[in-house]
Amino acid sequence: MKNTFNCVIIDDDRSAINIITDHIGEFPNLNVTKTFTKPIQALTELTNDETVDLIFLDIDMPGLSGMQLAENLQDRSPNIIFTTAHDKYAMKAFDVRAKDFLLKPIELDTFTKVVNRVLKECYVKKISSFSYDDMAFFRPGERGRVDRINLSSITHLRGAGNYVDIFTLDDRFTIYMTIKEMSEILTTDDRFFRVHKSYLINGSYVTRIVGNLVYLGKHPIPMTNPYKIRFCNFVKDKIWISKRI
Repeated sequence: MKNTFNCVIIDDDRSAINIITDHIGEFPNLNVTKTFTKPIQALTELTNDETVDLIFLDIDMPGLSGMQLAENLQDRSPNIIFTTAHDKYAMKAFDVRAKDFLLKPIELDTFTKVVNRVLKECYVKKISSFSYDDMAFFRPGERGRVDRINLSSITHLRGAGNYVDIFTLDDRFTIYMTIKEMSEILTTDDRFFRVHKSYLINGSYVTRIVGNLVYLGKHPIPMTNPYKIRFCNFVKDKIWISKRI
């Protein structure tokens, strides 16, 4: 299953693009691939682009409105979230099958709620086949209760004594296990790496590495020896380096 979703931002206001880009950076599973300030250019480039998962689209733009652009992209059925300073467009947005609507100025809390709703629908589309290997169960602490979790949704885990916080795309769970116990379970899966005495990460969500910090979106996770060795060797095997160097 694909864990990263490609985003495009279309807005004639560069400052609005920067704000949305910053908000997207809070999501380790979102990646901004293109931005446009000219809607006609966006239409030309996106008409045959099958790699786009989410489009953040302004409505009031010169030359071609966001509504018109959305109508022209309907055959591709992209997931469109409209962004505008005018709430009068809210109902019209859904006439062109937009997934949701964000009113400017866009606060991070509102952005997070809307994007999480849309992402859940995206995940349903991305799952081509079900695998029991991706399923696990845990006891959240309530007597007699057992919850299911998909391993692919876990971004990282943080240990604190006899407890572990499990972070997923849109939630957090605490279980009565040590980080060592979780490491023994999860590092048999090629996606998971112990990088610190207190942290396990899902390599699928890594966006960059700076020194001894590995980033999941905008969230830095510390790395220390000897824990980071396996992950660093993994990166070394995957890195692109010119043979001329």
